[in-house]
Amino acid sequence: MRIAVCDDEKIFAQSLSKRLETLGSGELLISVFLSGSELVREMSSGRHFDAVFLDIEMPGLNGLDAARKLRELGGELSIVFLTSHTELAMEGYEVDALRFLPKDCSDNKLVQALDAIKREMKAVTNVVIKQKGEEFVVAPDKIIYAEADNNSVNFNLADGETLCARMKLTEALETLEKASSDFVKVHRCIIVNVRHVKKYTAKEILLAGDVTVPISKGCAAQFKDRMFEFVRNSAR
Repeated sequence: MRIAVCDDEKIFAQSLSKRLETLGSGELLISVFLSGSELVREMSSGRHFDAVFLDIEMPGLNGLDAARKLRELGGELSIVFLTSHTELAMEGYEVDALRFLPKDCSDNKLVQALDAIKREMKAVTNVVIKQKGEEFVVAPDKIIYAEADNNSVNFNLADGETLCARMKLTEALETLEKASSDFVKVHRCIIVNVRHVKKYTAKEILLAGDVTVPISKGCAAQFKDRMFEFVRNSAR
């Protein structure tokens, strides 16, 4: 399991890294970053981690802003926030943080966080999208929304790419719901991933990438229920 530790306090970051190595019984590959900008730069260039232990309070790009940028990259990433001020944890729900840990947490809490990360990794079911005879395997978190287009469905991804599959929107919804509970139909032509919702009104939704899509009256109640469910689960 590949873990990133990101904290501007070098001594703390190195200490946490050693604790995790010990608790992980040699199963963890840990990299230390001393700024949010450094972490985002590395992951933007293609470096992959399964999880990040991320300090919320850092100079420059703080942990919350770094987490938002990492979510925009798409893919599966478990985020464990580290903070000395637990009141800041509430803001972390919008980036679907897995855990919020005080910096002086016990080894037992760290073990619980590692176990939760493993459970998230096992729970991932990828989506297979067929385009022009080719099959593309896509992580559910990478899909921002899907939109019907005549006899096809366009799957819009977090990296800006769009995959087009010949299928009905009902088929697309069935496929997406098998992979993740984060997908919900919001319009007769549109399915959104609630993980990528930045804000919404009674009539429209603003998604990652500053894409705005409409909400139909018939889908509004189900969308709100799914959003509340997502926020509640994010608070675990």
